[in-house]
Amino acid sequence: MKRPILLALVATLAIAAVACGGDDASSKAAAASSGSPSAAAQVTSYAHPELLAETGWLKDHLADKALVIVDVRKKEAYDANHIPGAVWYDPARLKDDADKLHVISEAAFAKLAGDLGIDGTKTVVTYDDNGGLSAARFWWVLGYYGQANAKVMNGGWPKWDKEALPESKDVPAVQKATFAAKADDKVLCAIDYLKDQSAKKDPNVIILDVRTVAEYNGSDVRSAKGGHVPGAINLDWQRSMTDNDPKVWKSAPELAKQFAEVGVKPGMQVITYCQTGVRAAHSLFTLKLMGFDGVKNYDGSWAEWGNSKDTAIAQ
Repeated sequence: MKRPILLALVATLAIAAVACGGDDASSKAAAASSGSPSAAAQVTSYAHPELLAETGWLKDHLADKALVIVDVRKKEAYDANHIPGAVWYDPARLKDDADKLHVISEAAFAKLAGDLGIDGTKTVVTYDDNGGLSAARFWWVLGYYGQANAKVMNGGWPKWDKEALPESKDVPAVQKATFAAKADDKVLCAIDYLKDQSAKKDPNVIILDVRTVAEYNGSDVRSAKGGHVPGAINLDWQRSMTDNDPKVWKSAPELAKQFAEVGVKPGMQVITYCQTGVRAAHSLFTLKLMGFDGVKNYDGSWAEWGNSKDTAIAQ
């Protein structure tokens, strides 16, 4: 009788051990998959929320004399209706008049900005109707030439219009100012610098291609060559915006998660590029919103890289 009892006891203990081991293994697997709380998981708010102007805030500040509101939509859209007091800037004038490839010249932008009443001391709020693309490009050019206080209106004209906020057809009288433009090369990436970083493969430098997947893999060719800069990772700029209209920037936790998923981590230098430096400026704005400081816009982007004979490509 003792032998059957002993065997039953051993079997019971073995089952218990397997069960305990399974629970422990599952716990370890879950811990391994989730990891310790990541930086992305801990993000709850934008690092620099002051870069965004919400529609309600702007409505309450329309009479602020220390504010310049800049509409960068098409001229016909501005003429049809705009935010009261807003001045118009041609988004096509954000590129150099001569080569149409690089940023507008220092002298040309200084005059155009001054003509809008921008003097370097006032806060500038810009908006568009294309998901923040033109507004972010204007914001980047302002920053590149030394304007410290600048914001992009979250949701742009579509959100303002949907909320039935004040609109006007009146073109405001502008007191011209002097804008002392001074280029800040820390936020701009030239082609030679990108060639160097692409070859180095520095783990602390991320080359971020913010075009579509099709452009990135070379199936959508918009220059002499298709593909991407060797070593670049892809994260379409549109993923920073909500799916629903009017499109606004995603929440900080969502943005932190998607940047972390492609390997963009705090402390890294990030170089953004697209086809013409416009989408790249949008993603750079998003990175700054999230607190990334070492960011550069490769202004020539694929229009330059993809048309150069001596640049390497990957697909």
